Amino acid sequence: MKQDFCFLAVTGPTASGKTAWAESFAAERGLELANADPFQLYREIPILGNQPKAAKNWHFLSDRSLQQAATAGSFAKEAEPHLKKPWLWVGAGLYLGALLYGLDSPGKKGTPFQGRPRFENYRIFVLNPNRQTLYDRIDQRVEEMIQKGAFEEAEVIWKGVQAGEFSASLPGLKAIGLRQLLSFFAGDLSRDRAIELWKQETRRLAKRQLTWLRKFSAPSERIQWIDL
Repeated sequence: MKQDFCFLAVTGPTASGKTAWAESFAAERGLELANADPFQLYREIPILGNQPKAAKNWHFLSDRSLQQAATAGSFAKEAEPHLKKPWLWVGAGLYLGALLYGLDSPGKKGTPFQGRPRFENYRIFVLNPNRQTLYDRIDQRVEEMIQKGAFEEAEVIWKGVQAGEFSASLPGLKAIGLRQLLSFFAGDLSRDRAIELWKQETRRLAKRQLTWLRKFSAPSERIQWIDL
């Protein structure tokens, strides 16, 4: 039977402009938007998770607490009933790969983008900005997040950890930015050092993400890289 829908997704390194690109693309085509970024799932970190402003227009965005930890595998299982809807999925390559290919089994690690995809008709757009431009965007974004209240947001989480509301081992607390600011509130880092490490680790993350994408989602008939 011919497939009557197309699984659509956009990914790229952090700070590549996925949200703005996706919102424009979706608006032109009448698509709804769905989040597949692990740290944009959590309602307690809208700033540190760099969540889109128009949250009401998105699915799977800021829809759970940090206490409701998600993995790529669990997210793929949760999202599976929605994969045939006219949505544009936006987020991390690992999570999008889990949606399209699935992972081995609950509790078992696996690598998506291998084997047979769930759907024969899909299109993935990979944003590929110039590296220096990307690094400049990362530094600028960190400064903007600080101005919006990133330290205050992290302080609330820190107090929650101290009060036993949040376990220090929760995956959401490993988010780059939040991790460094929690170390600041713990007295392990100065403010300036925390910001420096935040920027540095974000740049390293972007580099790792690009390496991963080149390996597992190289340009093909269904995967289009877009140079920015």
